Amino acid sequence: MPCWRRPTGPSTGPSGPVATGSWPPHPGRRNPPRNPPDPLAPACRFRHPAAMSTAPTWYHARTPAPPPRPPLQGAVDARFCIVGGGLAGLATALSLAERGQAPVLLEASRIGCGASGRNGGMASTGLTRPLAWLQRRCGPEHARRMYAESREALRLIRRRIATHAIPCDPVDGVLEASWFDTRGRLREEVERLNRAFDMRLEYWPRERLRECYRSPRYHDGVLDPEGFHLDPLALCRGYAAAIETLGGRLFEDSPAVHCRRRGDGFEILTEGGRVRAEQLVLCPNVYGPSCCPRLARALLPVVSYVIVTEPLGERLREAIRAPYAVFDDRMATGYYRPLPDGRLLWGGRVALFERRRGIAELMRRDLAEVYPQLAGVPVAHAWSGRMGFARHKMPVIGRIAPGLWVAAGFGGHGLNTTTMAGELVARGLLEDDRGWEPFAAFGLPWVADGLGRLVAQGYYWAYGLRDRALSLWTGMRGGLAKGRSK
Repeated sequence: MPCWRRPTGPSTGPSGPVATGSWPPHPGRRNPPRNPPDPLAPACRFRHPAAMSTAPTWYHARTPAPPPRPPLQGAVDARFCIVGGGLAGLATALSLAERGQAPVLLEASRIGCGASGRNGGMASTGLTRPLAWLQRRCGPEHARRMYAESREALRLIRRRIATHAIPCDPVDGVLEASWFDTRGRLREEVERLNRAFDMRLEYWPRERLRECYRSPRYHDGVLDPEGFHLDPLALCRGYAAAIETLGGRLFEDSPAVHCRRRGDGFEILTEGGRVRAEQLVLCPNVYGPSCCPRLARALLPVVSYVIVTEPLGERLREAIRAPYAVFDDRMATGYYRPLPDGRLLWGGRVALFERRRGIAELMRRDLAEVYPQLAGVPVAHAWSGRMGFARHKMPVIGRIAPGLWVAAGFGGHGLNTTTMAGELVARGLLEDDRGWEPFAAFGLPWVADGLGRLVAQGYYWAYGLRDRALSLWTGMRGGLAKGRSK
C-alpha cells in the first residue's frame, strides 16, 4: 500500500547502535559493534508455528492447485539454498535463476500457503513507513534510493507477469481514500511528491472520489496509477513455475528442521534429506522456520481478515464505479477491490490474536459502515492471514552473518517489497552490490514474544480509539460548518 502518509505512531525502532551480526550501523551512527556473535553458532533448530491459518480462500477456489511437488529426499548440493516458499523466497530464487543460477528452495507446506497467497492482492509504490519518516531516519539520499527500489519492483513484477505468462489478472490503479479530513494537506503532499520523485500521483477531491466510490466516509484521496492489484496466489504459483523453467529446484512438504555450519557453507536438514549450500537465505515471514533465533524473536505476527462476497451485479456497480483497489488511512486500515466476476474482496482489522469464528459477520459489519447500501451482502469466503512485522515496521533485508541472508518482515506491504528484497539479495550475492545496507541498518530489535504481543495489541487498540475519536470530531466539525453556512 502507498506509504506517503500512513499513520504509524511513535518510532519504535532502536535508539542506538544495534548488535545485529554483520549488519552495518544505521547511517550516521558511530561505533558499530565489534565481533558480533554468529547467529548460527554452533547449530540451531528451526522453530515452526503451532498453528497456521488454513481456511480456503477465494484464490484457492477459483483455480485448481497444481500437482504437489515432491519433498526433498536424500542429499542435494547447491550454491544457494532458500528456506521459505512465500513471495520473498520465490522472488529471491527467481532473481537468482534469471541470473543463470540454480537455487534450491525448501517450503514446509505448499507454495504460497502463508500470507503471500492469502493477502488482499494490492501492490503500490513505497514501504510500510511513510516517506517523511524514512527521510528523517535515513537521510534524503537513502530514502530516495529505497523509494526508487520499490518503484522498480513494481515494474519488475509487471515484466515477469508478461514474460512468464502468469495468469494473475492484474488491474491497474491503487487509491488511498482519506477517512479523515486533511483540509487540503493531501493535495500539497501529492504535488510535492510528484515534483521530488517524478511520480504520477493523482489527487482526487471529494466530489470526484464520491462520484466513483459512493461512501459518505471519504473526504479526498490519491490514486497511484503505477500500482495494481492481482491474484497473489496465482503470482506465487507463476513465480514457482518460472523458477523451475529456468533450472531452479523447489521442494514442497520439506520443513527444515535443523541447520548448522559445515566448513564455509551450511547444512540444512529436512525430515527426508539435507541440502549442503554455500549461501543460505531465510525468508520465513511468521509461518515458516527460522534457524536464527534473533530473527524469530524480531518478528511479530499480526493478523488481518478478508472476505469475498458472492457476485453482487448491479448492487456493486451502484456503490463502486471504478476498477481500482482502495484502502483508507486509518491505523487498522480497511482495504478492498472489485473482482473480475462481480464480487467484492474486503479486508481489514489488525489483531495480534487470531479469531477462528465470526470473521464473515465482523467484516460484513465493517463493510456496511463504509457502504451502508451493501449491508447484509452474502459472503462466499472468509479467511485470515498473519503478516510479519518488525518493531521498526521496516522489512528485514540483508546479510546478518557471513553467508547468511534474510528477507522477512514485510508488514502488509509485501507484494512489491518482496520482489524488491529478492533483487537486493540476489545482487548482493552475485554482484557484491550493497543496496541492501540501508535496510539492514534497522536491525533486529526484540519484540518480546508473548509480552510483545500484549503491548502491541494495546498499541493497536489505542490507535483504533484514536481513529474513532478523529472520525467523530471530523463529523462534528463538518456539521458545525454546514450550520454556519445556512
